[in-house]
Amino acid sequence: MKIHKLILKNIRSYNDDEIIFPEGVVLLAGDIGTGKTTILMAIEYALFGLQPGQKGSALLRHNAETGEVILDCEIAGKEVRIERRLRRSSKTISNEYASITIDGIKEESSITEIKTKILSLLGYPNEFIKRNNLLYKYTVYTPQEQMKQIILEDAESRLNVLRYVFGIDKYKIIRENLQVLIASLKEETKFMQGELKSLETDEERKKSLYDRIDILADTLSKKEFELQNKREKRKKIELEINEIEKRVEEKEQFEREYEKTSVLLTARKESIKSLQKQIMELEKAAQEASSQFDMQEYNNVLETIKKLTEKIEEGKILSANLTTSLKFIVQNKNDLNTKKGRIVQLQMCPTCLQTVSDNYKKNVLQHTEADMSSLLNQEQVDQKRLTEVSFLMKENQSELSILEKKKQLFERQQTLVEYAQKAKIKINGIEEEKSTIEKDITLLIEHQASLKEDIFLFSKYANQLKLKQGELKLALTEEKTVEIQCAEIRKERQLNVDETQLLEKQITEKHAKKKKLSYLLDLLGWLSNQFSSLLDIAESTIMFRVRSEFSRVFSAWFKSLVSDEAFQIRLDESFTPIIMQGENETDYAFLSGGERTAVALAYRLALNQTINELITGIQTKDLILLDEPTEGFSELQLEKLRDIIAQVKVKQLIIVSHEQKIEGFVDKVIRLRKEGLRTIVEPGPTIKLKY
Repeated sequence: MKIHKLILKNIRSYNDDEIIFPEGVVLLAGDIGTGKTTILMAIEYALFGLQPGQKGSALLRHNAETGEVILDCEIAGKEVRIERRLRRSSKTISNEYASITIDGIKEESSITEIKTKILSLLGYPNEFIKRNNLLYKYTVYTPQEQMKQIILEDAESRLNVLRYVFGIDKYKIIRENLQVLIASLKEETKFMQGELKSLETDEERKKSLYDRIDILADTLSKKEFELQNKREKRKKIELEINEIEKRVEEKEQFEREYEKTSVLLTARKESIKSLQKQIMELEKAAQEASSQFDMQEYNNVLETIKKLTEKIEEGKILSANLTTSLKFIVQNKNDLNTKKGRIVQLQMCPTCLQTVSDNYKKNVLQHTEADMSSLLNQEQVDQKRLTEVSFLMKENQSELSILEKKKQLFERQQTLVEYAQKAKIKINGIEEEKSTIEKDITLLIEHQASLKEDIFLFSKYANQLKLKQGELKLALTEEKTVEIQCAEIRKERQLNVDETQLLEKQITEKHAKKKKLSYLLDLLGWLSNQFSSLLDIAESTIMFRVRSEFSRVFSAWFKSLVSDEAFQIRLDESFTPIIMQGENETDYAFLSGGERTAVALAYRLALNQTINELITGIQTKDLILLDEPTEGFSELQLEKLRDIIAQVKVKQLIIVSHEQKIEGFVDKVIRLRKEGLRTIVEPGPTIKLKY
């Protein structure tokens, strides 16, 4: 991993600043409190977000609503930009936004998903997603106040931390899981042993069921044979019944034919009676019709009706003409009255516009009165004539109605005469039909006698049918009884088969469980003995290897920092530094400030080197951030730091320090200064110094 650029917006004392990081050894220089450590904290925040227990107020500038950190870096050959944003609410400060851009492809997602992506790029194990990034702290950056913390921790706490960092705590987890697994296996084997207690009983039950199934199969075979005999007996009776039913059917046909013949015979006799009655009625009607009808009188009535009809039509025409004339007279009278009214009121002629004289009005009125008198005379004459015509038409209508009734009576008499003539012809036909029916009656009587004999001959079959139907009913009952017995045996046999199959399945499962139980007992023994021992040996071996390598590297770094040959240093089983001064062991607390810093820095560098060598795939091997690593150093120790820096083989080493002498040990310097409450990053390129 290599850091290119860091942009800070409203982060602690930074307003909106950009810091460019070159390769090599870079010094963040400035007085105490200028914001050097803030840069290292911002880099950690960009990579991992707020850590468990870390508050947003430790980063967000006082009174600022939002703050942002943008980190441009290179990880595993990929150009990466990470953006994170903080927001202040009424109650707290929290992560508001996170995104990652890899080779120009931007992804905005949740805080956890972005952290997962970054851990994957860095090659860090997934278990760091929801925990403090100790691997980063002990290989890349440890804050100044935490540099000596791992030395001062009690042995158990330090050992647990190092187990976790080196991944050796997995053995502890494995051991705990092993105990859980062993307890679970013991519980499972105990339960399985309880289940297998009934295996022998199940085997005996299975044998008993198979014996019962064989007995039921034999019984069913016998019953099915018996059922077959019953069915054949029943079918034989049904065939006999079918034959008898045919004879009975023939008898019933004879009986139906006899009934039909009786009906026909009765109908024929009724027909004879009906025909005889018709003949008598026709003869009587013909005789009556011939004596009543008078043709001469009928013709006279028709002639009179014709004349009266003509008179009535003439009266209708005359009445219509008189009515029209009266309407015309009334209209003319109305017109004359209107004219009189206009003449009386007329003052000026509408045509010539001259004044109309009284003489002229008088003459016109005299002529109008004469015309009105003439119209009244004519109206009286026409009204009298109309009354006479109406009276005459009523008399004619009354006479015509009487004649129409006489005409209808004559027409009915004429119809009866025609009917009488036709009746004489019809009587001859009826006499012939009567003769034919009488012959049919004779034949039907003979056929009826023959049918009666046949019915008597077939009467015996009805009794035989009743007997056979009784035999069939009994045969069906016996067959049904045997059939039910067969069904019950089949059902019982099937229930036994089903129970056997279920028992077979249970026995098979129990044999499988028995086999599994044997395997689990063997596994339980192996886990409790061999595997547990192997786990202890593996853990001890790895811990020994790690401690040996760590102790060797730690001693080498310490010797590079402390020139006193009397000092010897190593690590005990709990990774606690054992400091020997000559023949005596010296407690860490009794060392000088510079010596304690040397021990912490050597421990830190040794931890970094050992982790990077033992854990493969980590992408932060080429980056180290040191925060005030020279606290309490003497001039000689500061000189030795030059050799230490030269021995740290990383592509990018960033040191935070206010010691001016260190400027001569580095490749480039980034200078920071404070103006009031704000940190200023001095403009221009970083300065390459050479001493």
